[in-house]
Amino acid sequence: MSLDKQSRQYEVILEIGCAYTKVGFSLDTQPKKVIKLNFEKPLQKSRLSYELTVEEKLYQIFNVDMVCNLKGRSVALIYNYYNNEEMYNVIAYVLFYKFEVAKIAFLIGNILPLYMTGHYSGFVIDLGYNASTVSAVYDGYSLLHQTGYIGEGGKDSAKRVQMLLPDYSWEQLEDIAVKYSKVLNPGDVDEKQKIKLRHAEISEFELAKCYTDTYFGNYKEEESNIAYGFLKIVSQIKDRDIITKMAQNIVITGGARKIPNLLLRFKNELLQLLESEFSSIRNIKFYITNLIAQNSSWVGGALIVQIGGYDRFIVTNSKFRENGNMFCTRSDAYNFISIKP
Repeated sequence: MSLDKQSRQYEVILEIGCAYTKVGFSLDTQPKKVIKLNFEKPLQKSRLSYELTVEEKLYQIFNVDMVCNLKGRSVALIYNYYNNEEMYNVIAYVLFYKFEVAKIAFLIGNILPLYMTGHYSGFVIDLGYNASTVSAVYDGYSLLHQTGYIGEGGKDSAKRVQMLLPDYSWEQLEDIAVKYSKVLNPGDVDEKQKIKLRHAEISEFELAKCYTDTYFGNYKEEESNIAYGFLKIVSQIKDRDIITKMAQNIVITGGARKIPNLLLRFKNELLQLLESEFSSIRNIKFYITNLIAQNSSWVGGALIVQIGGYDRFIVTNSKFRENGNMFCTRSDAYNFISIKP
């Protein structure tokens, strides 16, 4: 399928995360909008009430923020298999019946970044807002038992920073994180350098320690450590040939990927842990694959124009009706078939 044909067929990208929703178009390398909005259904809310809420949110996103009429258009819905499957079924229902979209492409966002590198075996580490996760892929197949949480996410870092700055709103804390977040190296000491904020002063060391402890805590004390969590999942794979092939491509995505010194600290932690806690796999070489910088946090738009062969993941209005208004199930996500050409 040609690039032009692909870009016309899948014009609209909707990528729903745990805290933020990204929307854009198929030729974008960055989302048009990043909105602090999630679609999770509250436990006590009825199906009808939830549908109305979803419709209001989608109307705000597309009709107001994007000024985009979805009628007759195609939407690529990027699925996150850590989200509730009912959410996607309701979103699909609203898109088909309320916004009259022509078709929806079902794509698994958790493993799409790997295909962006041109490989079909590897690990995708997502350092997201709510948690840090790893998704394992071998020859294009998502491996269920090697997929899971490996540590706390940015939300926990924000809580730690808020303890230092209790009078700051979440929006202000996010601004501080963007400007001043950093990961320390082992043995770093308090440099006493102060950051002058609007209503307070905080040392750079104190702030950096919040992020360091979140991502590289003392695993022996059961604290969150993404390097330890990652290797623990890897070590559960019994076939060393499979590990060797997958270890060639470690893709790191998510907002925390941009925190200064985080990737270097992650690499150093891996080396140290392979010499100690995980010496049984220390002879395996692990390589972190670099993503194109502008695409690292926007897998939807960046990938939809690069890959082909996913016609079987298209859901039309008629097919949606035939399936009893079911768009996808949890098993669909875990039994995801490779989109290799």
